[in-house]
Amino acid sequence: EKMMLETRTKLELFLQPYIDQNEGTFDYHALHGFLTGLTICPVDLSEEERNENIFDGEIALTSEDAATLNQLIAKVQTSIDRSFHEEEEGFSLSCEGELDDLDDDELVNWCTGFMAAHFWDQDTWFNSHDEQEVCELLLPIMLGSHIFDDEQEFIEIRKDTQLVEDMLGQIAEVVMELYLMFKIKKLSINQN
Repeated sequence: EKMMLETRTKLELFLQPYIDQNEGTFDYHALHGFLTGLTICPVDLSEEERNENIFDGEIALTSEDAATLNQLIAKVQTSIDRSFHEEEEGFSLSCEGELDDLDDDELVNWCTGFMAAHFWDQDTWFNSHDEQEVCELLLPIMLGSHIFDDEQEFIEIRKDTQLVEDMLGQIAEVVMELYLMFKIKKLSINQN
């Protein structure tokens, strides 16, 4: 816990100047969501491509900054991975316990980051699994990201505030289910 807090503080300090320059840059929550998506469904992503996602465009980091970022990201990824294997605690969102309201920016950013990982290689997400099931599990995250708010299905869901709350409240569970689904699938592929 304490180590994660330190990592988070360092990351927030690291990202802030870039966010000031370009508001499309991931904040800590968006980065956590992005890395969670990549932990569930690892896709081929070079460091350069990963950084383009994080900084919303091409970026030239000094070698020192690049090394710092890689170190911090590795720590976050390890903690995400570990949380998927924790029997008692289980996975939790980076903004869990901080939300006054389920539609807070923190959750929106987390969901947006997660969706960025999904958009990067949708084929990998869908080809290895039942597309229907993946879509259903992604629905609360899609809703939380606000990316799809113009689509009829989401316009309908948004009319029902209780439903929206229920769905947004399920995100951590849904993420855990996605993780298990991909993990089991990977195991069965590797055994064949």
